[in-house]
Amino acid sequence: MSHPDQLAHTLRARHITMIALGGVVGAGFFVGASSAILKAGPVVFVSYMLAGLLIYLVNLALRDLALEGPGKGSFMMQIRETLGFKVGFLAGWAYWLTWVIVLAAEVIAGAAMLKPFIPLPYWVIELSLLLSMTAVNLLSVRGYAEFEYWFSLIKLVAIGVFAVIAIWALFKGFMGWGVTVPVHHNLFDFGGLIPKGWPAILAVIPTILFSMTGSEIVTVAALESDDPDGNIVRITRTIAWRILGFYLTSIALILCFVPWSDLIPTKSPFLVVLNQIGVPFSETFVWIVIFSAVLSTLNSAVYVTSRILYELAENGDAPAFFLKVDAKKKLPVRAIMAGTLVAILILLTAIVSRDQFFALLLSITGTLMLFNNLLIILAQMKIDKIHTIGPKLACLLLACSFGAMLWVPETRSQALLGFLAIFVISIASWWRYRLVSAKD
Repeated sequence: MSHPDQLAHTLRARHITMIALGGVVGAGFFVGASSAILKAGPVVFVSYMLAGLLIYLVNLALRDLALEGPGKGSFMMQIRETLGFKVGFLAGWAYWLTWVIVLAAEVIAGAAMLKPFIPLPYWVIELSLLLSMTAVNLLSVRGYAEFEYWFSLIKLVAIGVFAVIAIWALFKGFMGWGVTVPVHHNLFDFGGLIPKGWPAILAVIPTILFSMTGSEIVTVAALESDDPDGNIVRITRTIAWRILGFYLTSIALILCFVPWSDLIPTKSPFLVVLNQIGVPFSETFVWIVIFSAVLSTLNSAVYVTSRILYELAENGDAPAFFLKVDAKKKLPVRAIMAGTLVAILILLTAIVSRDQFFALLLSITGTLMLFNNLLIILAQMKIDKIHTIGPKLACLLLACSFGAMLWVPETRSQALLGFLAIFVISIASWWRYRLVSAKD
């Protein structure tokens, strides 16, 4: 039984491209950029460059694995075939756990945005959002892709509009046609470019990657397209540069307009800049964009958790129960519902103890994302016959990021919790294959 033969093949290249772009430009970017800037200061621009370089190198690895890897399937299958079954188990469940936590986090973010307009308890709004996105995914894979296409387009157009407005405001000030933006003052007069020290440049990368995660979805979604290998190769070739353009332009403009220390972690820096420029209806504009980003990420999270669980079941790393596919729609219905149910359980823990258990879960995702990127690079190195510099550079970046996370007090607990989660999944992997060996 193979993954491509069971699921639908109705996605097109435009869907795959927007799924990948939309996945990496989530609500975490529109709001979370404030947190990243506050952790590092103006030098966070370098952090975004390094994170973008890492994403680029990971995408090159995904391309090489699609072209030359021994297995057929998503990047999880390639890791399994190149690094071994136990590592495949570890990678699959770590990736699934990452996305199911993201799913719950986006539901909470969406409910918080709707609460001022809907006089209902939080849990009702959260459940409604989650079930709505689950319903979209249960319609058809094409329905999921079309939804993702248009909401991703909203996000990307919004970034473009923001950039045009901000650049025009800077230009007007420079030419003396309007209020001059104190760029030098904002960048240098609040502790300098590196107020938090050099380690912060690397320590903040997991926070940035949390908002960038999603480009690897292309290897999952492409399996349900008309040309899986071709789509993976074409899109991974350019996706990282597009991402880098969106992120770096936006971050540079934010740093020019606003002193980094004036930002608030829970407030969108895009809104702060637009308000400062005096753009009318900026609150409404940013609200629509962020809510679109939440829905987009929710949609992707439901999709990814279901397909990864289905692939785990195919390999015997999850119960065969999740292999059941709807004969007409070609959808892994049980795997879709499983992700939704686990997200509901996480949401229940957030209701009971929002500041403790759920915060603990959310804090491990950055480390898990770095870890999965490391496994992708190691898989590429296993098949790399010409020993290119890219994988080695990626490993160096990842090692420095892990080291910086342990060095910086604000990120140390996040790193340790992530390593603990990896250790627990590793024990489960060892136990699972020990049982298999005993039966043989």
